[in-house]
Parts: sequence; C-alpha cells; structure tokens
Amino acid sequence: MESHLLQGDADLRLIRNLVQHLPGGTSVVDFEEKMLTPVVLRFTCLWLDGDQAIAFALVDDFNNLMFDVDPPFASETLGREIVDWGLACMRERNLETGAASTLDASCEARDYGRMAFLQSHGFQLDEVRSLQFTHPLDGPIPIHPLPEDFFVRAVLGEQEVEQLVALHRAAFGTDHMTLEGRLAIMHAPGYEPDLDWVAIAPSGDLAAFCICGFEGDSREVGYTDPIGTHPQYQHMGLARALVSAGLRELQRRGAKKAGLGTSSQNRAMQRLAESLGFVLESERVWFSKTVE
Repeated sequence: MESHLLQGDADLRLIRNLVQHLPGGTSVVDFEEKMLTPVVLRFTCLWLDGDQAIAFALVDDFNNLMFDVDPPFASETLGREIVDWGLACMRERNLETGAASTLDASCEARDYGRMAFLQSHGFQLDEVRSLQFTHPLDGPIPIHPLPEDFFVRAVLGEQEVEQLVALHRAAFGTDHMTLEGRLAIMHAPGYEPDLDWVAIAPSGDLAAFCICGFEGDSREVGYTDPIGTHPQYQHMGLARALVSAGLRELQRRGAKKAGLGTSSQNRAMQRLAESLGFVLESERVWFSKTVE
C-alpha cells in the first residue's frame, strides 16, 4: 500500500470511480463540486494497492475531512494514516492563516462504525447535525405562486456569479460562499444551468435562489437545495414557490423523489420542508478534533 497527493487527471479518475462504486459513501455531487476548487485539489490524498485505488481523503475549504475506504482494505493502520494526514493538512493551513481551526468530520447518524472510528481517534461529537429530507414525486405537487410582479428565471451564467455569491451570503448571514465555490458548483459535470433558479423582485434584485439537479446518472433522485432568500424579501413565500416549482420540474424530467438538506439549527428551513410534504430521511452527525 502506498499513498500520494493528487497528481493529475488519472488520479482524479481513480478517486471518482471509487466514490461512484461505494454505496453510502461520499455524495457524487458533493465530490464533483469540491474537486473543482483549488484548495481541495491541493489537499487531496490517494491510497493505492498496486494500481487499484483503495481509499482517498480530502480536507475541504471548510476544514472538513472527507474520506472513503474500499471495505476489503479497511484497517486500523490505514485509518490512522488518514487521520494523521488530515491533521497534517490542518497544521499547514493553520500556520498559513494564523488560525487555530479544528479538523472536522461527519458521517450518517446510523453509521455506528464510522462514529466509533472518529471517536477512537479523538474526534468530539458536536451538537449540530445535518438533516436530509426527501419528497416522493409519485403524485401531484401543489403550486405555490410567487408574490405579484416577482418572477423566476435561470441564472445568466458566470456574468452573475458575484451577485449570486452576495445573495447567498446575505441569505445565510455568513461568508461561507465564495466566488470559487459558486463557480465550482456551476462547472461540476452534473450541473444543469436551466435548473439553477433565482427569483427576481420587481426592482430587478435577485431576491431568492434554489439550485435543483439530479444525484447520479439515473436521474431518479433529484435535489432542491441550497435554497435561500435575501433578508429584505423573507416571509413572502419565495422559497416555498421556488421549491414547489423545482419539485414539479424534477418530476416532469423523470425523478421519483427529491431531497433537501439543512442544518438542525435552521428551524425555518425545516418548517418549510415539512410544510411542502418532505419527510426526514436521515441525519448526519458532526465531529471536531483539536489540531495540536
């Protein structure tokens, strides 16, 4: 077994194939978006057994350690190597930024094996969870109209990326979305420009957004997030109108169900999802580890 940092397209193809064939592992959509950001490309490692990819790990621009291991090759030694590599990445990043950021990781709440692994390597369980809701698309989807003089259109492409980043930051009250991150979403292989929607206010402002798409090539499972509304236009039903329209369009294109993700702290999004007929399907728990 040997490992090395990501070296080019051949390595990327090996990791992509691993991700696509490990059930319950890293989301293909998340992986494709992350691999288009320079930070992630720099902090990605591949483990090989001969010419076979058996594991990969990356530390994304939010300091999250993401990794998958081909089950026949799982071992305590390989697990320790992955964690030690992630810690080394964060030491380097903290030195560059002057921060004291933790190394974070997550897994499905029912993945007791991964939870035990993280805790055995010194990761502490956090209170915040990620919630995944799903909506069946086997029946009629109610129409929730936009307020008068508002309309929905697809984004105009990269010429709007700065406005889209500003809208995202305003909607969530954070600076987590960056130009590089939004461009990575728009350059991902599965991105569909005509399903990247914004609601336009009568003033011409970008008032709300909802990115829809499909998980994988089968196009049976769609998604309707991220979703956000500028504070100036909240409580007007824009998110409800966007998501319901997205559900109908995914259904029209053949999806059998659709997903929506949010944080356990975002009660407003949870209420929106439940009011539209989404049901909670799974939870993702988060861990953090202090970087010495």
